[in-house]
Amino acid sequence: MPVESPAAESLASTAFRRQMDEVVARIPMHAIRSVLDAVDGASTTNGERARHLREALVDHFNRLRPMKARRLFTGLFEPFLVDDHVLYRAPEAIPALIQRVDMGGIWAALVQYAFPALAAEVQSHLDDLSRDAMLDAVLSSPQAMGLRESMRREALDYLTRLTADRKATDRFLALANDEALQDARLRTQYLNRKAAIDSDMLGFVRALLEHNAVLVPLTERMRRDIDEMQGGGDGRSVEVDCQSALMVGFVRRVRDLGLPFRDQTQVLAWFAPLYGLNVKRRYDVFLRHIREHGGPTVRESHPLLRALLAHFNAASITIREVVDGMFGDVDIRDGGVLSVNSATRDLLTNAVERFDRSLTALTGCGFLASRTSGPAIRTQLAEVSRCLTTTVIPALASRMQAAMVSRHNPVADHDDVVWLLELVWRWGRYLGAAGYANPELKSLRLYAVESGRIAFIQAMKAEEHEKPTHRMAHLLRIRRLMTAMGESVDPWISPVSQGLHRVVHIYLDEIQTIGEEEWAVIDAFVASVRAELTRSRHWQSADFVAILRLHETRER
Repeated sequence: MPVESPAAESLASTAFRRQMDEVVARIPMHAIRSVLDAVDGASTTNGERARHLREALVDHFNRLRPMKARRLFTGLFEPFLVDDHVLYRAPEAIPALIQRVDMGGIWAALVQYAFPALAAEVQSHLDDLSRDAMLDAVLSSPQAMGLRESMRREALDYLTRLTADRKATDRFLALANDEALQDARLRTQYLNRKAAIDSDMLGFVRALLEHNAVLVPLTERMRRDIDEMQGGGDGRSVEVDCQSALMVGFVRRVRDLGLPFRDQTQVLAWFAPLYGLNVKRRYDVFLRHIREHGGPTVRESHPLLRALLAHFNAASITIREVVDGMFGDVDIRDGGVLSVNSATRDLLTNAVERFDRSLTALTGCGFLASRTSGPAIRTQLAEVSRCLTTTVIPALASRMQAAMVSRHNPVADHDDVVWLLELVWRWGRYLGAAGYANPELKSLRLYAVESGRIAFIQAMKAEEHEKPTHRMAHLLRIRRLMTAMGESVDPWISPVSQGLHRVVHIYLDEIQTIGEEEWAVIDAFVASVRAELTRSRHWQSADFVAILRLHETRER
């Protein structure tokens, strides 16, 4: 056999590697580890090709994680980090909360001012170590742990020295906040301003660096215990009881760590309940803890109250910013339509839920009725109520009317209208529970129900040329709008509607697959027919009897 020249072998190897890179690029990230394990466990008969494939897998996985030194350093804080888009908007830094974007900003400032040479050295070492190994394995290796310990000591020493230098602190915070704000704006929409990294947060970071060896395992244990208790017991109250008792136990464990953890005016003393609030968002457990274990020392300056107020304010600000962003550039009453992407939906839905849960906790603690904290809370309530009244309700009324009367095709924003209508109704209930019942919302409901009734009656009138599926689709669109408000269309379904009778008959007799919502309309019509037959004792319509028999014989 002819022997290939070294140049030809090199070209073939390069071409094969290029093919491997193209193949690996199509593998989902979550599947790369299992593919790599399969390659490592395969036979060595095709060793050269397996080596190329392994290198391509490792390179593809590691290439998407270029900031290796930062990833290694922030691993010191991993149990404490959150990425909470609602809390971005808190008016001030929240006690014991570190956002991922804030840690990114602090890292950038540390690299600039604290240990630029060490950061470059660590990055170079990690680049070398990860040429032949997955980055996750590299970052947990003894060499990486040694590098991380060096960065921890340097960062702690620098942040300690920083406390005595106001100008250096201001310079450090300015860079950290610029980096964090830029990162946050890439992650969320409609962000006007972000809670600043301040000296108190740097103090908390410094404490975590100093006591990292004891706080990380304790926090990991707390996280596991909280997760295991979620959904346990015979009900929500039992779960709250268990988690509240768990939190008390961890407060004691933290205070047993030494003097820095026993000063009840400092964040570290309340680290456990603040973790439950900031990371796990257990407002109910947090409320129980304040009620039963906070004592008379819980005042406006207390870390627990400051954190809870910041959560409430962040939710209120998020609601206003997202609503302004959603409706700011669109004149709904002049023909505009809603266009809400999934990220915006999630953000506003989350903000409204957090608004309710944090307000419930504040009210339960007595702070809404307080002469000192109450006025500020009521101001936020009034602002959120005004946002609902002046912006959301008029636009929603206009789009809801358009959606109801759109006979042949759904309006472009029908799903958005249904989503917003359901959210607004929950929003209104939350405000009403806090004593801020909205008369405009009640008027909108009356208007919507009456408009829906008229539209539904018109929709039951099927024309000769219309397909039954089109009539049913229109009825279901109106039904979804009413369901979003907790209303039913069943009282409007009449047994004497010839159009609906025809639609139901064709569905039962000819349509092969009937959906759940379609069955709901059909069942309601059949129920109205039965009620009508019950009233007419001496005469029964043959059409009514036929539709009942057809309904009874139709398999679901």
